[in-house]
Amino acid sequence: MLRNVAVVGAGATGTSAVVNLVRSGVAQRIDVFQPGAIGHGDAFSSTDPALLCNTSADSMSLITECPDDFVDYLHGLGMPVAPSDCVPRYLFAQYCRDRYLGIRSEASALGVRLRHHRDKVVSVAGAGPGYTLRTESGAEWPADAVMLCMGVDAWTPPVVRPFRCYSGVVPASALGSAAALSRDACVLVLGSRLSAVDAVIMLGRSGCRVQVASPSGTLPSVRTRMYPDPSDCGSLAALAGHPWVETTDAAQADRFVAGLVRCLAGHGRPHLRDQLSLADDPVERLRAEITIAEEGHNLWQELTVEFIALTNEWLRRQPPAVWQDFWAIVEGVLDRYISAMPVDNAKKLLSLADAGRLEVRGRRPSELTRRGDRWAMKWQDGSCDHFDAVVYATGYRPPSMRCSGGRLLLGERRRGTPTAVSADLRVDLGRDADERVFAVGQCSATRVPLVHGVVAVVPQISRVVRQLRAFPA
Repeated sequence: MLRNVAVVGAGATGTSAVVNLVRSGVAQRIDVFQPGAIGHGDAFSSTDPALLCNTSADSMSLITECPDDFVDYLHGLGMPVAPSDCVPRYLFAQYCRDRYLGIRSEASALGVRLRHHRDKVVSVAGAGPGYTLRTESGAEWPADAVMLCMGVDAWTPPVVRPFRCYSGVVPASALGSAAALSRDACVLVLGSRLSAVDAVIMLGRSGCRVQVASPSGTLPSVRTRMYPDPSDCGSLAALAGHPWVETTDAAQADRFVAGLVRCLAGHGRPHLRDQLSLADDPVERLRAEITIAEEGHNLWQELTVEFIALTNEWLRRQPPAVWQDFWAIVEGVLDRYISAMPVDNAKKLLSLADAGRLEVRGRRPSELTRRGDRWAMKWQDGSCDHFDAVVYATGYRPPSMRCSGGRLLLGERRRGTPTAVSADLRVDLGRDADERVFAVGQCSATRVPLVHGVVAVVPQISRVVRQLRAFPA
C-alpha cells in the first residue's frame, strides 16, 4: 500500500479516480486538489434542465465494477429513467457529488484519510522516489503517486480574442448573459459541434435568431442510445483477436480500418449506406438523421462504445506520430458520429430551423469589428454579416502539461517542452526514473485521442489503479 496518492482535478474524471482508489485499497491517504466543489467540472456544471448529457445513462457509471451505477442512482431518486436515456447534466454532477460524499464515509471506515484541498496545483516535481506538488497558494504537498485528472480548456478563436471583455462576445459556457439579449436578437455562434448545439438551444429558447458557422458547416450526427439492444448480436468483439489489432506495425493501419468498416457495414440491417445521410444541406441532413434514428436504423450508434475501446487499445500501442497521422485522416469522418447528439436535442434544432430561426453555414471568419451596438463579421470569402452578439463554441484543448528541469508545469503553455505520455499513461518528467505520475481522461489526449465521455475514462482509471497496486509500499 502506498502512503499517499494525489488526485489533481475532481470533475467527473477525478471523482471516479477517488472512488476507485478508495475501493482498491492502494493508499493510506488520498489528497484531492480541486479549487471548487467535487464533481462539478465544466462539462456538467450547468443547472439548466434543457442541457442534456450527450451520452446515455448506461454509459456514465463512475465505478469500474458497477456499470449500472448511474442508472441505479437515478432510480433511487424515484426517476423512471431508461438506460438509453440522455438525462439533464445537472443530475450527473449531483451523482458525482453524492458518490464522493459516500466514498468519503467509506474511506473513513476503511482507515483511509481523504482530504479535499481547495487549491490549484501548478507544478509536480520529482523528489527522490516521490513527488512534491506546489499549489497556487504556495503550499507544497508530498505524494508517492499522482493522478492528473484536469479537465479541458476552452479555446478562444483568434478572431474574437481582442473582444473577450465585451458584453456582446461571450463563450458558450457563459451564456447566462443571453438573458440580456432582446427576444429577436440576431446571434452568431462560431462552431458547430456539441457545445454549439447547447448554445443554439439556449439562444433559441430566448427567442433569438441564430446563425451557426464553422469551417465544416456540419452538425453532430443523431443518436438514441449507445449500447445495443440485448437481443442484438452485432458486435466488434470478433475483431479483438485479429492480428492488426495486436500489431505495432504502422503498415497494418489500413487493415485495422478496413476491418472496422467491414464490421460496421455487416452489423445488422439495414446496410451501412442506409444508416447514414450524406445530404449536402446541414438542415436536411439533420432532418434525415432524425428520421433514421427514430426508425431505429442507425445501428452504428450501438457500436460506438466498443469502437472507442478497440481503437484506443490499438492506437495506444503505436508511436505518437503513427496514431496522430491516423487520427488526422479519420477524425473528420468519424468525429460527428462519436460525438453524436441526443435525438431530443436534434429535434429542438430542427424546430428552430423550420421556424426560420436557425441557419447553419460552412464558412471561416476573417475579422470581427464593432459597429455601434452591433458586430460585423467579415468572412474569408469577402462577405460580411452583422449580429447583435457573438457566441464562440469553438471547442476545447487538452489541459496544458509541460516539462522543465524535471518539473511538470500545469496550466503553463509557454514554458518548458510538451510532455510525453506513454502507452501505460505515465507522464515523462524528463528523468531517468520509473515515474508514478499518470495522465487520465483529457490529460491523456496527447496519447489517446478517443477520451470521449466517462465510458472511455473509467477503463483508464482501472488500468492506473492496477499499476499503483503493483508498486511497493
